[in-house]
Amino acid sequence: MRYDIDPDTFAISIYNDGVNIPFQFQPDYPNGDKFDSVAEAKAWAEASIAAHDAEATHFAPNGKDLEPEAKPDPLAKEKLLAKLGLTAAELQTLLR
Repeated sequence: MRYDIDPDTFAISIYNDGVNIPFQFQPDYPNGDKFDSVAEAKAWAEASIAAHDAEATHFAPNGKDLEPEAKPDPLAKEKLLAKLGLTAAELQTLLR
């Protein structure tokens, strides 16, 4: 993935490699806070790209000076079942 930043508005466009149309256009933070500089927009763009990695544990921040939110653990259900000593099939039987 790659990105570019408008030097006047600090709006971010994020592209998949080899594609010239952005799949994500981010004129400001998701909560509406404005980017104040290219450096601030760059930090957010890089955090957003990093969040697309399957191993990433956090999203890019929703707003200025906010901590990034944790991504849901895709194995949370399996971990809970293991902690409870149940299999998915046993859980289905219990839910009937």
